[in-house]
Amino acid sequence: MSVTSQEQTKERTQRQAEKVSKQASRHFYHAIWRWHFYAGLFVVPFLLILAVTGLIMLYQPLLETQFEADKYYVEPASKGVSIEYQKQQVALAYSGTIKKFIPAKASNLSSQFIVKSSQGPNLKIFVNPYTGKVLGDINLDAGLYAISNDIHGSLLIGDLGDRIMELTASFTILLAITGSYLWWPKKSRNSSKGNRFIQAIKIRRQDGKRLFWRDLHGITGLSSLIFLVFFSLSGLAWSGIWGGELVQAWSSFPMEKRASNFNSSPILDPDDIHANHKSLNTGVIETMPWNLELSPLPESGTNDGLNGIAEGTKVTLDSVFDFAKRIGFSQFQINLPSNETGVYTVSANTMSGDIQDASDDRTLHLDQYTGKILADITYADYNLMAKSMAVGIALHQANFNRWNLVLNTFACSLIILLSVSGIYIWWLRRPNQTSGLSAPPMPQNLGRWKYASLLMLGLSLFLPLAALCLISLMLLDALFVRFMPSLKRLYQ
Repeated sequence: MSVTSQEQTKERTQRQAEKVSKQASRHFYHAIWRWHFYAGLFVVPFLLILAVTGLIMLYQPLLETQFEADKYYVEPASKGVSIEYQKQQVALAYSGTIKKFIPAKASNLSSQFIVKSSQGPNLKIFVNPYTGKVLGDINLDAGLYAISNDIHGSLLIGDLGDRIMELTASFTILLAITGSYLWWPKKSRNSSKGNRFIQAIKIRRQDGKRLFWRDLHGITGLSSLIFLVFFSLSGLAWSGIWGGELVQAWSSFPMEKRASNFNSSPILDPDDIHANHKSLNTGVIETMPWNLELSPLPESGTNDGLNGIAEGTKVTLDSVFDFAKRIGFSQFQINLPSNETGVYTVSANTMSGDIQDASDDRTLHLDQYTGKILADITYADYNLMAKSMAVGIALHQANFNRWNLVLNTFACSLIILLSVSGIYIWWLRRPNQTSGLSAPPMPQNLGRWKYASLLMLGLSLFLPLAALCLISLMLLDALFVRFMPSLKRLYQ
């Protein structure tokens, strides 16, 4: 064989190998696209709900101070009345259990008491700290924030809604990964690597509506990638399975390390709020640090504890307030003892919006009879996961500063645009009068489909609900769709 023939054969072999490689890459691309489509089909409605309710919760506290200005704002005076007197006025005006005192954050603001009313709802009651006059109340369980929070976490349908939202967060992470792969510029002989990336971040307006919306969806997804992953992971901390059963349980603070006297009964049921810090939350609104919720509370009524309020000083809201200020608390809340073994709890954390820097988190428990310190827990005592969640939740709720609020607003807006553009892309590529979903085509090379499926399953293994759902979808595809033509047409 001549040299020329050998070169021609080598070139044909090389071209054939390139063709096979491109076909394999195309099959794998279609497989990932197909998973991206089905995950998006499930996620988009709930992602829109999360973004909209998230925006409401970001701005409701700011709007409430304006709409309820007669309750929030007072005329400053040179001298105020005692906290105990304010508490007495609240007790005279409302029947129920006074659970918490929130000092005024500025000289022109009212102080607040949280009361579990005898009629059922949790009320935020406003008091003029200079006169003791009760200014009114807000129902915390029926307000816009509480309703939005309930929709955001459980769609108003309890555990089922919680599982749906957990699956939404899990699939959103998978969407971010598969979307990144679909967007990633592919190799081309006619363009350098730099040019490929420049072209990939352009939105083509002149090449038709479909390409415009596809480019817009891709760029929006790229811009919101970090936000999607961050909000999903931090949001999963509140979920029932990934958060409550897997992560929160082993990240909870071991009270025995910093408490001199505590309820040593193991907390087997996270909903048993009478034995742990979760009982200090305000109804549906969570105000205690995430990693303390499942931790047992110390108990009053023993001689244990470190020196706290001076011996001989009566333990009241006023003496607890003065002691907290003296040992370094600035803005904080005080939970009152709930029973004869309950404690005064002074807390300052980003979860409740008391402070802006999560590293300043602090929770202090005082014996209600002696005023001794039973536990003093700071950010330095948290484990690595708890520290990460303290910062992550603060960022998630935009508690750090106004720039955090602006950034989260931008993120929610991007997520809404990403969801809407995804729906519109599907509508544009959907054939007229079709009764199916118009899913991306099933790869001809089913081996590649299996590889993509295994990759997706591997990525979801640390997300239990996502893994369970993907396994179900694979079984559905394998056992039903291929043997039921009518279902297959809908599925395709």
